[in-house]
Amino acid sequence: MPDQNTPPTIRQAREQAIKELSGRDSATIDAEVLLMHCCTIDRGNLWTQEQQPLTAEQYDKFQQLLQLRHQGYPIAHLTGEKEFWSLPFAISPNSLIPRPETELLVEQALLRIAETSVLSIADLGTGCGNIAAAIGHERPDSKIIATDIDADTLSVARQNFENLGLMNIGCLPGSWCEPLGKRRFNIIVSNPPYIAAGDPHLHQGDVAHEPGLALIAGSDGLSAIRVIIEQARHHLEPGGWLLLEHGFDQQDNVSRLFLQQDYINIQCYRDLSGHPRVTEGQITTN
Repeated sequence: MPDQNTPPTIRQAREQAIKELSGRDSATIDAEVLLMHCCTIDRGNLWTQEQQPLTAEQYDKFQQLLQLRHQGYPIAHLTGEKEFWSLPFAISPNSLIPRPETELLVEQALLRIAETSVLSIADLGTGCGNIAAAIGHERPDSKIIATDIDADTLSVARQNFENLGLMNIGCLPGSWCEPLGKRRFNIIVSNPPYIAAGDPHLHQGDVAHEPGLALIAGSDGLSAIRVIIEQARHHLEPGGWLLLEHGFDQQDNVSRLFLQQDYINIQCYRDLSGHPRVTEGQITTN
């Protein structure tokens, strides 16, 4: 390693970071992502330019981000970006970081939307807009409304839609279905907060640094889901579908809430880990 006044090469910085993050399972990936971010290079250049020294500015930034990661801050918050559905998204500390299991919600929604269908869709609590964007990207004929109660978060989502060239998505500020007025939709989707207050997972890993508003849903983790299931039935066209992501242990309670609001054809789907993750229900009349 060079002396303290000489920035290291890309290779040396990578090895240093992996060593400093050695207590994490994701140490190698974390080190490489932060290094690529600070040096503005892709993964290929990470190897072809490994003997290239970092500038003093790049190295200072790398050290700062490395320290924050060591303290537990999520990689997405440090780089300000996250990929979902093979699309790039700007990330705000106020919004939930997109996770791979949420792609199941997108997959099931797409099965309800033919490629040439002109359907109206609402994404409630859109966060950075990843769900609405993925659906809008795959079904460009659809008309989508994305809602969120946090104005700053909705601004990030709006910018993501613009960056991705998605002109078929509009944004409305407000809580769940409240901004929708008298609008009705063929499909409503949501990945709402579903962790119970006091759950020990709230203090573990990246979750500890994510916004409570996007995670916590009352004492049982179902307060947001309960409201959405009740409200959505008044904003669905007859025959319309509501699809919700939820916790791995909430399947029975979520299905019961659907039944209480007279939804039919209730079905739960499992994520790639085998956990119940998405439940859908259909409404016949309003």
